[in-house]
Amino acid sequence: MKKKIMIGLMAGMLAVILSTGWCAGNYSKVGFDLMKNETVGLLRIGASDVDVLRLMGSAQTKSEATIWGADGLEHQKWNYPAKGIELGMVRDGVMQTVDRITIKSPCGWTTKRAIGIGATEQEVRDAYKEEINPNAEGLVAGTIYGGIIFRLKDGFVSSIFIGASAE
Repeated sequence: MKKKIMIGLMAGMLAVILSTGWCAGNYSKVGFDLMKNETVGLLRIGASDVDVLRLMGSAQTKSEATIWGADGLEHQKWNYPAKGIELGMVRDGVMQTVDRITIKSPCGWTTKRAIGIGATEQEVRDAYKEEINPNAEGLVAGTIYGGIIFRLKDGFVSSIFIGASAE
């Protein structure tokens, strides 16, 4: 009887692990690796405000800086609507750095794997086949807690987000 209970418990735990994608791949690690290594054009997570200003110039608009309860840091959005780019900036001390990147039309930049606005869903799946999380809602490489989110409209990429979209 105890043996059957243990087998049942182990089978249940295995089902939970498989359903969350934990055995199929550690999508949290995958997402954080992508955030560390992926670029859009010359933009990357962790780029300094000085690098952003050199590359992009001054933002057309900037949000008010606010302290987030999740991390206790000052966050601000820098918008470049004419370029189709929005950056999430975080200040930890004196310097601000990029912690989120969103691109949409008319941005012509692509990721390191040549995925940009207008790419097909299949092109994304082919380029990120090892990183696409089958358990995520939507087309996510990694997780919503860290990775790349590809928003689609009519089967084509309409925006790309790199960063953490959930806390």
